[in-house]
Amino acid sequence: MVVHNPNNWHWIDKNCLPWSKEYFKNEITNTTYEDEEIKVVLTEIDSVTGDCDVTQRKGKVLCIYDMKLQFTLSADTKNDEETSKITITIPEFFHDQDDDEYVFEISDSQHKTVIRKAFVPVLKAKLVKFQGDLISAHEKDVQHST
Repeated sequence: MVVHNPNNWHWIDKNCLPWSKEYFKNEITNTTYEDEEIKVVLTEIDSVTGDCDVTQRKGKVLCIYDMKLQFTLSADTKNDEETSKITITIPEFFHDQDDDEYVFEISDSQHKTVIRKAFVPVLKAKLVKFQGDLISAHEKDVQHST
């Protein structure tokens, strides 16, 4: 196929939602926080839904995404032999969001405080890398050499 797009002027879009699902599976699964009382591990990527595109217009590569993320965590307390399964949902994970704007909905009330104060910062540190990794992985697919 011949693409006529002088100077990468026209819009080119690439759907990256399938890549995003794989990215979270590889980069976010097994995220762990542990101290002397509890160990919290992100064990599963339950769902990644919404839109995730890398686009190019006028020679500039951008990404636009608005996704809902849902993960399963396991929490093991050192003095309790029972493992808690917890769902954590990020209802809006989008491209022009600052990391302090992330909303984390946590299903478990027993461990909510430690998850919010200790585990969430570890998870955020990984989530902020997503946008740069997304562009790096796909910019060559939307730009044509001139």
